[in-house]
Amino acid sequence: MASLFVFFRKAFGFVFAALFALAGAVSSPPSVVKGNLVPVNEFEYSYSDGAAFCQGITTDGEYFYGTGCIKFLNYNAIVKIDAASGEILEVNDMCLPDDIISKGYSHLGDCSYYGGRIYAACEAFGFKDPAVMVFDAETLRFLEYHVLPPEGQGNGHIPWVSVRDGVIYYTQAREVDEVRMLSLEDYSFIGTVKLDKTITKITGGDLLGGTLYLASNDGSDEKTTYAVDLATGETTEAIIRNMGNSITEAEGLSITETDTGALFFYNDVTFASKTIIRTYEMKNG
Repeated sequence: MASLFVFFRKAFGFVFAALFALAGAVSSPPSVVKGNLVPVNEFEYSYSDGAAFCQGITTDGEYFYGTGCIKFLNYNAIVKIDAASGEILEVNDMCLPDDIISKGYSHLGDCSYYGGRIYAACEAFGFKDPAVMVFDAETLRFLEYHVLPPEGQGNGHIPWVSVRDGVIYYTQAREVDEVRMLSLEDYSFIGTVKLDKTITKITGGDLLGGTLYLASNDGSDEKTTYAVDLATGETTEAIIRNMGNSITEAEGLSITETDTGALFFYNDVTFASKTIIRTYEMKNG
């Protein structure tokens, strides 16, 4: 069964690549940034490969881990990529077990590396009982899943998760006015941080110190990354990336602290044509 879906993924990518070539290919978006990020590098993948990680990205410093889906095929995947070279090392196509698919789960979102595991947001058919899917980072093997408690489900969307110090952070995708938190120990609901404004079309998120950065795919050429002060809920437009066209989607976001600052990793998707992993640096001071 997995090989059949691999065929569909590659065929799907080839068809769209051909259509874009005939129509005049959509160029890779420029790395033009308003804010304190400096472009470092990028890795570009054809959609036949990039569909497997077109939704989320995280890293342990040595590897990128990406999650992807083709929803109408019930296709979900998780990949491991060499962070230095961009080489795809391993792909787990159809990474959700049949019994999980049978429960209606069909859309992996953005993910987070923590303690040797990959935690991925996952939405279900009808946006009922969204869950966190857990994979082994070394083997990419599915381990377990946890349905969000009723008081933490909101409208059923869960586009991203970030795990830090035993806490799972997440929001819904649209009309976002709070950050929600779960205990990693037992997946119980901890509470919320209320934002001082409502934001929307959130696709990815990660933490840097006491600030949560939220990537937004707002439908315009310029994609906003918001900064949320978790102590106060103050929410500001911290970073704006010019994607060059409105059909390029901003998806996942991962942040790693370094001695000189922080690295921000985004995965962007030029509609059914290519997936791009972009690295930016935020310097101290």
